[in-house]
Parts: sequence; structure tokens; C-alpha cells
Amino acid sequence: MFVKKLDYVNPLKLYNVLRDEDFPFILESADKHERKARYTFVSANPDFIIEIDEKGTRVDGKLISKEINPFKALKGLEMENVDGKRFNGGFVGYIAYDAVHNYIDGEIEETSVFGYYSNVFVYDHISNLFYFVSLNKDEETAKEAERIVRKAKRTKIEDEECYSDVIRCDADKETFMEMVEKAKEFVYAGDVFQVVISREYEVDTDFSPFQIYRNLRKINPSPYMFCLEFGKSLVGASPETMCSVEKNVIKVNPIAGTAPRGRNEEEDRAIAERLLNDEKERAEHVMLVDLARNDVRKVSKAGSVKVTMFMEVLRYSHVQHIESEVVGVLDSDMFDAVEACFPAGTLTGAPKVRAMEIIDELERSKRRVYGGCVGYFSVCGYADMAIAIRMVEIDDVYRVRAGAGIVADSNPEREFLETERKMSAVLKALEVVE
Repeated sequence: MFVKKLDYVNPLKLYNVLRDEDFPFILESADKHERKARYTFVSANPDFIIEIDEKGTRVDGKLISKEINPFKALKGLEMENVDGKRFNGGFVGYIAYDAVHNYIDGEIEETSVFGYYSNVFVYDHISNLFYFVSLNKDEETAKEAERIVRKAKRTKIEDEECYSDVIRCDADKETFMEMVEKAKEFVYAGDVFQVVISREYEVDTDFSPFQIYRNLRKINPSPYMFCLEFGKSLVGASPETMCSVEKNVIKVNPIAGTAPRGRNEEEDRAIAERLLNDEKERAEHVMLVDLARNDVRKVSKAGSVKVTMFMEVLRYSHVQHIESEVVGVLDSDMFDAVEACFPAGTLTGAPKVRAMEIIDELERSKRRVYGGCVGYFSVCGYADMAIAIRMVEIDDVYRVRAGAGIVADSNPEREFLETERKMSAVLKALEVVE
């Protein structure tokens, strides 16, 4: 492995240059939150692309197996094993929520996609370091990295002026409130304790993914920002880890319980206090912490699972969330660890399997990638996968989606407004709302 320190260049300028290459990505920690994330990774031109769906596993478009489980498909590919921390090369991409149909009935129509990257630019925001890592010990590769940085320093990023408009909503207020009532019937019947129901806007715009990313970065800086311009582009600012692996330690951060931000510090504190005193929110959060503990326990050594943070309110640009952290000492590898947590209980409800079946029954359109995960599996034995939320999904149209956790005493109008709040930052980035 080759590591070279570089003169600093703004990550956006660097990514702007790499956008001219194939399959560029930026995974950015934009709020410098050391507990959640401290690194930014930028790269392009993967060695190969792996795609997994109901047709099987393809590498660079060629079918190599009939494996339809993305975790097993990735695990089955040979990957270098090197010492290091975080992401020094490996798989970057996303697992679509649609992959849940490995566990329940239904077709896996949405493809999960990863690139295998042997070169990556790394920013350590806490140590203020910027360096280039290559699995290829090649002087020419290092010289090319320096050339890219010089070009990035000279580049100027122009703002785009574009038109955006909502062209479709799969569930308006009245329809969504009816969905909530139907979800509550499943809760009353004892099928589930909670189920997360989502709704979607389709937007017509000619904004590039990069412009949306820059807008979202200003509006809603997050520890898990991402822009992946693959065949399908994903742009998002997720607040929530689905699962992270640091060598032999697995971590999960359940987020459940949402309230708006106040106009000042005093209002923020008052709103946070009301949130923590809300019996519905507390019960929902405790249930999801228990679910996270069960997920972590499946791949951890006996007696090693601990709750290291419990019910703290953390603030984001538009909302406040109740958060906890569950950790365990791994008794398996990083692919098994992430699969044990997939999909996140905060995006399904509990019990997971029945909740996913109800989601398929009640939601008006397929989730596609939303509710899946975005991130990396590193050659160093680290993995970090954020939940695919607070994002825009771009193929033939631009899609924005959000959900709300439904329990026995849920208020349908309140749950509708929660979905609106959760989508607000992304819709602002698209300049659909002010």
C-alpha cells in the first residue's frame, strides 16, 4: 500500500475534477462530528463494478454467479487484506432496500451497486490531514494524484441556475393518513409493535447531482454526506449509521424520536425536553434499541454487547433526534455484521420481517434504494454504512422519500408532518421549497 501526503485542496474542488471520470464518489463528514465520522473519501475509476439483483451477480456487466444476496456476493469476491484504518481502498456503493426480498417474498428489482477502488483521496478532519492512498505501489499513480490536486486547485465551481418542480406524489396528506390508520390496525392486531411507512415525491429538475450535493451540504451538513454518480446517482445527507465495523467491533446508532429545531438555544432545549418526556417517543426508541441489541448480538461474542449511549438528543439543521449507541465484539466478518443489521430497524419497525411485509402491502411505490444503505467495505477490515435516507435518488426522475414510525397511539396528521420535516432539507436543496 502506498500513502502520500498532499497539499490541501477543498474536497468539492477535488470532486469536481473527478466527476469527469467514471463512477466518481464523495463520502463526506461535513459536520466534523468525531463520534460519528471524521473522514472524507473521494475517488473515481474503480477497478471493476459489481451489480447484484434478481438476475444474479455481475462484474463489469458479465454474469459471474446466480447469487442475489449482495452481502454474500461481495463476500465471495477476493479483496486485498492490508493494515490500516478506515477506508484505504475496497468496495464503495449502496445496497438497495429491495434486497430485503432475500428474506421475505418479492422480487429484487432494484440493483445494488459497488465499485472496487484501489486509489482514494482521504481527508482526516480531526487531524487536518489530506493524503492519497493506493493499493498499487506505482510512482505514476502518485504523480497522477498530484496532477489531479493541482488541477483541482485551479478549478472554479460555477453555480447552476435551474428549474425544479414536484411532478408527482405517491401519497398526499389524506392518502398517507389512511395508510397510517391501516398500519395502526396491524399494531392493534399484534402483528407488529411498530411499522415505518414512507411516502415519495418525484421532482422534475435539470440540476446536476453535484449542484444538489453542494446545496444540501450548505442546508443540512451531516456526518454521512454522499454523492455517488454511478448509473444511478444518489445524493444525500444521512444522520444515521446503519452499522459500522472497526476491525472486531460492531456499532449501531438507533435514531428514533424526531422534533423540529427551535429558533434559539432556549427553544431547542425546551423542545428536546418535551421530546424526551414524550411517552410514545420514549417507548418507540427503547423498542428500537432492543432491536439493535438483537441485531448486534447475532454476530457478536457472548456477553460483549453493550449500550454505550442511551437516549441523548442530538441536533441537526432542521430536526432534533433521540439517539443511542449499541456496540459488540464481532464473532464474524464485516459483511456478516452489516447484513445482521440490514435493513435498519428504524426504517422498518419491529419485528422486522412482519414489518417489511406490511411495508410492501401498504406503501404506494417501491422504496428502491431508500431505506437501504450507502458506504464502504474497506480492505483494512473496516466498514461504515449509513442508512440511505435524507437523499435524492436520480435515474429517469429525481425521487425524494421519507417515513414515519407508526405505533398504537400515532396521530396520522402528526406522522404526515414528520415525513414533510424529514424531506424538507432535500426539497430545499432541489429548490422546490424555500
